[in-house]
Amino acid sequence: MHIVVCMKQVPRDNSVKINADLSINAEGIEQIMNLFDEYAVEEALQWNEKLGGKVTVLSLGPDEWKEQIRRALAMGATDSLLLSDPSFAKLDALGAAKVVAAAIKKLGDVDLVLTGRNSTDDESGAFAPALARYLGWAQITYVGKVVDVSDTGKKVVAERSLEEQVETVEAQLPAVLTVVKDINEPRYPSLLRIKKVAKVEIPTWS
Repeated sequence: MHIVVCMKQVPRDNSVKINADLSINAEGIEQIMNLFDEYAVEEALQWNEKLGGKVTVLSLGPDEWKEQIRRALAMGATDSLLLSDPSFAKLDALGAAKVVAAAIKKLGDVDLVLTGRNSTDDESGAFAPALARYLGWAQITYVGKVVDVSDTGKKVVAERSLEEQVETVEAQLPAVLTVVKDINEPRYPSLLRIKKVAKVEIPTWS
């Protein structure tokens, strides 16, 4: 089972300045892993421990994002990939989804993609549904519990958290799932693992 987690780096502080072109000015603000993506990483790791295979953390951004990719590796992810190119700098959510979809297709053996329900900076929630559309895969959004993932049956069953009810949905693999807060409790990487991955080379595709 190959699970890819799409991870975004975001400013820790919610009170950021906005540039004249309406982009976010995060200068001087500490960058962290997007909160919801951290839950996605943990969920991927738990299923990897049950099913075996590998977990690839994939991110689109500048070289500075390697720090948070290494955090995911320290948590237990087995592989990583950074998509970085000057032409990606001004991509919106749909453009980013198109680039990430191309990368996932190039990886070629992906069974499941997990990501947070939205990023805490722009909060559009548009990336994952667009990614599923570009891949031509099923999608299950707002997942509060992954009930089952079957590598042999090629299906995933998940509980989807709606405003007033919980919906149980089954989809064929490969699929894209977005997870909500409290689906699990993300683990803290040990100091030993942090040191171990500190100088790991992160593969980068332009």
